[in-house]
Amino acid sequence: MPATDHPLKRVFMLAPEAFATWLLGEPVVRVSTRKDELYSSPEAVDADLIFSVTTAAGDEPILHIELQGAGSHRPVPLRVLEYHVRIVIRNPDIPVLSYVLYVGGAGANDTGMHTRTDHTGRVVLAWQYGVIHLWQMTSEELLALDVPALAVLIGQTKIINPERDIRLAMERIYTYTEAEQRMQFFLELLALCTDQEILKMAQQMYTSEYGLPEPLIITLSREEGREEGRAEGREEGRAEGRSSMLLRQLTRRLGELPEPLRAQVQQLHSDDLLELADTIFDIATLADLTVWLAAHTPASPESE
Repeated sequence: MPATDHPLKRVFMLAPEAFATWLLGEPVVRVSTRKDELYSSPEAVDADLIFSVTTAAGDEPILHIELQGAGSHRPVPLRVLEYHVRIVIRNPDIPVLSYVLYVGGAGANDTGMHTRTDHTGRVVLAWQYGVIHLWQMTSEELLALDVPALAVLIGQTKIINPERDIRLAMERIYTYTEAEQRMQFFLELLALCTDQEILKMAQQMYTSEYGLPEPLIITLSREEGREEGRAEGREEGRAEGRSSMLLRQLTRRLGELPEPLRAQVQQLHSDDLLELADTIFDIATLADLTVWLAAHTPASPESE
């Protein structure tokens, strides 16, 4: 699902406690990523998201999430089974909970409950995981959850009243999130509005009702291209906002970044910042980030 994969991952990383609470159905007080520290090469698990969760009740399960659109090359049930088993093998004493979030009409027949039988029909293997068909959820159901972070997903639901529901989603984000996070949520909401009419409506509200500058939408800027000749200072301001957002996500993902790496991210050109945003979930370690930056940082005149 190239149009929604990275935006969905970014949203989950921006507010992991809110999404973990939604999936688990109980209050969560802390979430941290587990994928990179547990699964380095050659035992990498290519799962979308793996979190260590602490619930309000004091439980500490591992939360494994797959984000799935149409066109999977491998059967999702078998993929989830493989990842789940590999996580359990590495963490035999920790409960592991797996969930699949389907978008774009995918997974209509997946109930999350699966079995395999032998030649006599006897069940020899059974497994289950949570399933959410986001595309079957209505915008009203999503908004009724009353969680600002979840409102970002509205473009992937069945929107009952577009003008009303998009406005409610944006109002919720604007009212209940802080400035930096608010901007990031707005950008991901726009990126996840895959219906062009809904997107135009959301863009208009973004600029006219909130007095915000023309949005930086990573997905759309790639699909539609940028207008040439925009004011240099305006573009520099956008680049600064992108680098700030990426540094926040990289820190959450990799831990505190060494100052040289932070400086390199801040010095990236606009196109490279967009590319880094698209590939951030393929960067598993500080070494990966160092290699990526080395390939995208212009050589200094002294080194040429």
